Amino acid sequence: MVTRRTFLVQSAGLIAAPAIGFGATPQVVDVLGNQVPLAQPPQRIVLLDATDLYAVAALIPDASERIVGWASAARLDLGAEAWRLGDGFADVGGISPDTVSIEAILKLEPDLVISSAYMLPPQGSVLQQQLEAAGIPVAWSSEYNHAFGPQEKLQRAMSFWGALFQEEERARALAAIGTRRFSQLSAAPKPQVLPQVYMEIMTTYDSCCWAAGQSFWGPLFSLVGGDLIAGSDGWGAQLSEEGLLTIDPEVYVATGGNFSAALQPQIAPGRDIKLGQQGLSKAADRRALRHTKAVLSGRVHGIWSGLISSPVLVPILADALASWLHPEVFPDVDPTKTLAKINRYFAQPLPGPMWMSLGDV
Repeated sequence: MVTRRTFLVQSAGLIAAPAIGFGATPQVVDVLGNQVPLAQPPQRIVLLDATDLYAVAALIPDASERIVGWASAARLDLGAEAWRLGDGFADVGGISPDTVSIEAILKLEPDLVISSAYMLPPQGSVLQQQLEAAGIPVAWSSEYNHAFGPQEKLQRAMSFWGALFQEEERARALAAIGTRRFSQLSAAPKPQVLPQVYMEIMTTYDSCCWAAGQSFWGPLFSLVGGDLIAGSDGWGAQLSEEGLLTIDPEVYVATGGNFSAALQPQIAPGRDIKLGQQGLSKAADRRALRHTKAVLSGRVHGIWSGLISSPVLVPILADALASWLHPEVFPDVDPTKTLAKINRYFAQPLPGPMWMSLGDV
């Protein structure tokens, strides 16, 4: 019988897959700049933020050869397509830091635990102390308070993962795809007056109006030339319906996903484009949005939540935003081309839809 794992390994031979090195002790510095104390290349890794699997799967053909457990699996938002990155990992927690189980981690006997700054705050938490007391090194894959812009996030992340798996050349080549996109978009001349954008995080039909925060989303919108209507200085916050109506955004970007079709637009890998269109239309027809400039002028767009979850995928989002905000400046920018380049690094490429505009066929 051909298992999914066997299929992944065999399929990896069809692309330029790297050989997994088991040579000298790697010199690894995590995204926060910490030297990771490794006696040898790690063989039993636990990911506390499952979205790190995007970077892992882009560098090694079968993630299950090195990853033994994970937390926050739902944050991948891949639904039935999650097998493309690998499966069979033991759960050690849910989507919030308080759900992570030290007992579940220790049972897996890991030689390295990797976490985002959200899932394991890097200020000396109890969990960090427990792991270090057990002799398990800890590394961070993302920064605290989102201090880095998109380009630096990507470069730091791929430098870390490349060194960890001894795939530095492959990691640099993957990072170069994104850094070239960021540089081109940033260098292009933008209008003096930028369009006001309502970027809605956690789009659901039964509530409104969760606006993206400045520190998390602001650098990306500055890069592509958008005036972000920020809900907070951090990740995001809820605006009042009256407040959003008063602002009257010129562009609306919803966030969809693989969760409940009854609650959010179905914009995610493997989903039906028609369902995504129906959901986007329903989201735009809520009271706080239906009479805004964005909706009346047809500037309504949607993205899959996964595009912001990994630095590897953010260049795709940047291209989509640039093409929506400034079609006159970026007539040739096509996120489909960027996705195709990034997909060459996955043993099983990620399908669409990952983004769409209302009215797309």
